[in-house]
Amino acid sequence: MARKVKEKEEKAKTEVLPIHRIEPLSWWIGMKTPLQLMIYGKDLKGSKVTVKGKGVSIKKVHQAESPNYLFIDIEIASTAKAGEYIFEIKNNNRVATFNYLLEKRRRGSAERKSFSSEDLVYLLMPDRFANGNPANDSTPDTTEKAKRRDPFGRHGGDLQGIIDHLDYLKELGVTTLWPTPPQLDNEKSQSYHGYASGDYYRIDPRFGDNELYRKMVEEAHKKDIKVIMDAVPNHCGTAHWWMKDLPFKDWVHMKTRTTASNYRLATITDPNISKLDRSNTVDGWFDQGMPDIGIENPYTLQYLLQVYIWWIEWANLDGLRVDTFPYNDKNAIAEWTRRILEEYPNLNIVAECWHSSAAIVSYWQGTTKNNDGYNSYLPSVMDFPLQEALNEGIAAEKFEWNTGTNRIYEAMALDFLYPNVKSLLIFLDNHDTERFADTVRGNIKRIKIGLTFLATLRGIPQLYYGTEYGFRSTDMTKGHGTARKDFPGG
Repeated sequence: MARKVKEKEEKAKTEVLPIHRIEPLSWWIGMKTPLQLMIYGKDLKGSKVTVKGKGVSIKKVHQAESPNYLFIDIEIASTAKAGEYIFEIKNNNRVATFNYLLEKRRRGSAERKSFSSEDLVYLLMPDRFANGNPANDSTPDTTEKAKRRDPFGRHGGDLQGIIDHLDYLKELGVTTLWPTPPQLDNEKSQSYHGYASGDYYRIDPRFGDNELYRKMVEEAHKKDIKVIMDAVPNHCGTAHWWMKDLPFKDWVHMKTRTTASNYRLATITDPNISKLDRSNTVDGWFDQGMPDIGIENPYTLQYLLQVYIWWIEWANLDGLRVDTFPYNDKNAIAEWTRRILEEYPNLNIVAECWHSSAAIVSYWQGTTKNNDGYNSYLPSVMDFPLQEALNEGIAAEKFEWNTGTNRIYEAMALDFLYPNVKSLLIFLDNHDTERFADTVRGNIKRIKIGLTFLATLRGIPQLYYGTEYGFRSTDMTKGHGTARKDFPGG
């Protein structure tokens, strides 16, 4: 009788340990990438973690600098079966339990094919392409509401709109789709572009949800259209949920909050540059609303590695485009790339390394024989030097020594700098540049010449939405918002 009373007293003392987030959301058996769970809750410091289920065990529990985070290394044996595993976290008299799903991988997942020079990549901004579901134009759980007439506001485009118009892309000849980041961007204004993530594991509800994103990929595959995700490991948004409570002080470069990046990519390759100038490039915030992530922290690196492996595996993606690649710590981002390719050896990853010099851009393509021995492991980079040459050359009014097609020739004569020119992503314009039709002043013949170059030059052609119609900006003096126009009928 006394024992039963004691057990009831102990049970009454037990409290629920609040757990707010568990990331990654799920994982798979048979992965090369080790799993490290990030647990976010209330006062987790000193917690003990156990797991029930054969083949899965706790390797190590790491305490973050914030008492509200745990990082748990999970050992998944080759004998582990797909299914849910029960985890228990104990902290004094507080207890939390949760089920965690380990799934079976698709057949051939690791060997998945990717996009190449055989493809036509189509870049679009979901918010500006097509509104398939007006009901989600504004949502109660997001800050910025729809304002279609504002060139810098939310216009209502979404994933359903993309699904509804896959036939158009198919007829156009598109074989690979590149939407700008679909994850939640919850900034107060100008959040439509998606590059200031508020949650890496959640599709922005104004675009749809995670399941709809996976359906979009599936529907695209039915039409033989590949899908690549726009990855942003360099920066998040000020509205990201972790900004109120960082796991580690260096999770984000807070010391440089008031200092924007100097945007001088040459500082990274310059052997004579000062450490301060290089740090200002890499550690400065890309924008006041885009905190610079400290990917050199091993926990941050593992977190961002798992984010994009999760999306590739879960949504069955065909590749990645990496935003602002050189603005990361170059060794950490190279390790991030190497480990993704270790999981998916045939995957293509194309990175934005925006510079006018082919010598500097070529530094970032993997297998380039750099004097400092650096290897980014990148299969592909974006050919900005050629993009500038095409725009200047085709727009030129006179054919002279360094103008007209001579400008294009001189750019391509530097192809010897690249280890693999066929894998370069070539383009006339994209979401960050002036529209090609603006550059050639709306001249239809020159637009056709540009598209002919795009279709016939070496590399992987990328077409920006609307360029096929000769899209021009509403007002070039007012910035990107007027160039990122709504697609006709969308």
